[in-house]
Amino acid sequence: MSQSSVMPAPTRPADTLAATVSDAMLRGGAALSVLDGDSGEWITRPWRDVHARAEQIAAQLLADSAPRGPVAVGLIGDPTIDLVAAIQGAWLAGVPVSVLPGPVRGADEARWAQNTCERFVSIGVGTVLGGGRQLDLLAEVADGLRIVRADEYGIDADTADFTPRDAGPDAVAVLQGTAGSTGDPKTAVLSAAAVQANATALVERLGLDRSRDSGFSWLPLYHDMGLMFLIAGMTTGFSTHIVPNTAFAAAPFRWMQWLTETKATVTAAPNFAYDILGRYGKLLRDIDLSHVRVAISGGEPIDAAAFEKFLDAVEPFGFRRAAAAPAYGMAESACAVTMPAMVEGAHYDEVTVTPPDGGAPLRRRYAILGRPLDGMQVRIAEPDTDVPRIDGRSVGHVEIRGTSMMRGYLGDADLGEGEWFATGDLGYLVDDRLVICGRAKEVVIVAGRNLFPVEIERAAAEVAGVRRGGVVATARGEGSARPGLVVIAEYRGSEPEKARSEVMAEVASACGIVPADVIFVAPDSVPRTTSGKIRRLETRQMAEDGRLVPIEQTGVLQ
Repeated sequence: MSQSSVMPAPTRPADTLAATVSDAMLRGGAALSVLDGDSGEWITRPWRDVHARAEQIAAQLLADSAPRGPVAVGLIGDPTIDLVAAIQGAWLAGVPVSVLPGPVRGADEARWAQNTCERFVSIGVGTVLGGGRQLDLLAEVADGLRIVRADEYGIDADTADFTPRDAGPDAVAVLQGTAGSTGDPKTAVLSAAAVQANATALVERLGLDRSRDSGFSWLPLYHDMGLMFLIAGMTTGFSTHIVPNTAFAAAPFRWMQWLTETKATVTAAPNFAYDILGRYGKLLRDIDLSHVRVAISGGEPIDAAAFEKFLDAVEPFGFRRAAAAPAYGMAESACAVTMPAMVEGAHYDEVTVTPPDGGAPLRRRYAILGRPLDGMQVRIAEPDTDVPRIDGRSVGHVEIRGTSMMRGYLGDADLGEGEWFATGDLGYLVDDRLVICGRAKEVVIVAGRNLFPVEIERAAAEVAGVRRGGVVATARGEGSARPGLVVIAEYRGSEPEKARSEVMAEVASACGIVPADVIFVAPDSVPRTTSGKIRRLETRQMAEDGRLVPIEQTGVLQ
């Protein structure tokens, strides 16, 4: 296959997001269905009714904002009909929406609530809508926020003469938290035009049609892929089924059962979810996947072997391999950047990789992630650091630009017109299709999330006995029996088990993820540069090959 250095970028006209969504909701008889996590029952409403509810919410937002003007809307909690309506309601009121995650298991709920309220306030949210315990926790600490149940907000609003507030295509539509940035939060500012461009291009690339297609997703709405999957359904008006992420986490195999039950034609998930089903595929029973036309894999690096195991496991149940769609995207580009065409299926590039340190060459298979969506452009920039050498491939830093790009990070300078955005990924191009082969040094990837080590390390260092500046956050290497986030920390104290639990809780509260393991080592064990900076990659390697000895085995506990 031939290579090029820059993918072409077709142009497309901008559309008005709120008007497009309204038009799609009001045409046809398609519906939104949301699984109630408590009862296990589907709650179904025609998109027309969801739109009517959105108008009520918009009218109430405009009434509540007078005379100072409308401000951003925050959403929290499991998805409901009202929560989805609130997204369009915010746009009809001419304001952006921001969805933030709830506390992960093991987090201190009070700290989560305080951090979440502070984050909502910092990004300009005035009203938070949601439900369940998460909303109750926020209400206990809310300062400067209006906290209201989504199913009650605007329910009595008079919409007879309602007129949407036209904020224009350049207005901010989504304030999207970037994955893994909760320690020192970064928020991508996405205009209505950018969100609309991404949703439209995604629908066109996959050939989605409201007359034949329906979507199913368990992805959380605070994640860019989960939110954009929903928005693609909203802009198209096809039937959409949404399940709380907690329901999938409790029983991953139900994903295939839900697809069978709903007969959805389009679904999406990160690599780890396909990996789970592929690894235990022999347990699949009584499912029918013959109607699935598109199964997107994105949000984290794709393990070719694991994805193929999934395809092997589901093919006997009618799943067509051509439905597989390995893709690439990020919150900074609304979501999708590259995507295979409809029925293109999964393809891989098998190459010989030589490590930058001159180690033995290895054979690797990388997923080919498709061409850029309409309006997006990708190039490979010359690397400014050591990268693996791949025979016949020009590896470098992946940079992107185009119609789906964020305006910039909230509080930072906007991206310049035509400016390339450095993604932090390493990759190359084959026949104008993108291949990702690695990550920039400072990014740790766990379960589809890009985690910045410094944020995790700062949180862990809050625990008594953990040496600040002696903490390394990393992820287990390929082939590990227990993949996930690992915190390696220099520790001085006499209660390592207690401190280990506190580190897990602190990281969970501050960064939204529970470490798979916390390894305490003796002071001065973590390798550093001559200037005192920790060497993350070397630390990870030392831990993997056993050169870093857990402090419990050294006899130096105090």
